[in-house]
Amino acid sequence: MKGKFSESFKKFAENIKTNRKLQIGLAILLAFVLVLCYFLFIRSPSSSTNKDEGQSVITSDAEAYAKNLEDKLEKVLSQVKGAGEVSVLVTLGSGFEYVYATEEQIKETSSGTTTTSTIILVSGEPILVKEIYPEIEGVLVSATGADDISVKVNLITAIQTVIDVANEDITILTRV
Repeated sequence: MKGKFSESFKKFAENIKTNRKLQIGLAILLAFVLVLCYFLFIRSPSSSTNKDEGQSVITSDAEAYAKNLEDKLEKVLSQVKGAGEVSVLVTLGSGFEYVYATEEQIKETSSGTTTTSTIILVSGEPILVKEIYPEIEGVLVSATGADDISVKVNLITAIQTVIDVANEDITILTRV
């Protein structure tokens, strides 16, 4: 088994030396992996550290966004007539997505056209073109007055007015 692997690797290495398309493809793949590693491991997402009872809590941008939505919804929904005490939980489908400025280079060779895309850096930092907010997957509301159907309907209407979420993604429960 070891001999077959060694032979296969030698053939692959020779193929790389002679095949220009394979060299370009591997170079592009390597560049992509390096950029991916940079954004996943080296450049950590912005986070904040909060001290609460001696513990350090790190929150991501998405968690902070969800917490901000929850706070705003609690404030608004607690003002609905008959709602009473309100608690809100917002679940997100993913984190933020970032689109960075890129530069495309087109190279024409005898074997065809190759297009490579590289992220533009200014002072070592990528240029952010667009920030895509996370999709809201669901909203859970617990309210003391939720046993009244008119209060429940008013809470759902208020949630849909404040944030764009489908009716079936909202759950209203009676708080104990």
